[in-house]
Amino acid sequence: MQTATESRPSRPARTPLRPRRLDLEIDAESVPAAWWNDDLILSLFGDSLSLVFPVGERFFVDSVRRYRKQITDEQLLDDINGFTGQEVLHSKAHQTLNDLFEAHGLKSAREREAHVGRLLDRVRKLPPILQLAATCALEHMTALLGEQLLELSRELDDVNPKLRPLWLWHAIEESEHKAVAFDVYETVGGGYVIRTGVMVAATIIFIAEMVHIHATFARDKGVLLDLKGWGRALGYLWGRPGILRRLVPGYFHYFRPGFHPNDRDTTSLLDQWRGQLFTAPTRA
Repeated sequence: MQTATESRPSRPARTPLRPRRLDLEIDAESVPAAWWNDDLILSLFGDSLSLVFPVGERFFVDSVRRYRKQITDEQLLDDINGFTGQEVLHSKAHQTLNDLFEAHGLKSAREREAHVGRLLDRVRKLPPILQLAATCALEHMTALLGEQLLELSRELDDVNPKLRPLWLWHAIEESEHKAVAFDVYETVGGGYVIRTGVMVAATIIFIAEMVHIHATFARDKGVLLDLKGWGRALGYLWGRPGILRRLVPGYFHYFRPGFHPNDRDTTSLLDQWRGQLFTAPTRA
């Protein structure tokens, strides 16, 4: 398995705008509640991530497109279009998974999604540069998560076959467009202090929301006090294979002066996985 390296590619990759999203045929009968590693609490972590993607990615798109008129670089404009198209399709695809939540017994899902939406509405009242900095921060996190999903092939093997293409596709495209919001931020004059300060705030809020959603879903399923179950899930995420543990070094790279998302060259990793998922041309 190819892995990411700490060498920035000489030319940033373009952000492909694929003509359509994957055809996902998923329903409550074909996708069990314990769809990740046959582990319910681990699967609820994945459900928690999926819940926030549709509302979160709409926020990301809005924060980037708000600055489009200030961009003159043609490649960056093209990448903004690709970023927008990818995020819109991610939102729609994850809504397909989220539509299963009620059938899976996650009765609090709509309430939690509405809460995240209200939180982002409050963030939308902040100055636009802070909103864009928040997008840069969260895009860095999702790009690292996607990279780890691709590097740890077992992570994908452990996912229900009906959902594996969704997570693989999303992981690829998060890595493809990881630099777009950041490049817009730097182009419009965003600086180090705001970028890193917002990262700290965004991290605290994101973790708090994820813990709340995950715990609420566990309560819905009657496993909130299943200590052995929590031990297994946390061991998977933080021990071995340790997808969250492996995010930590890359996360702190964001605080380097002069940091750029393309410092982590995932070109070979992406080429390998694109070949496994896509057979048609990738440019609309």
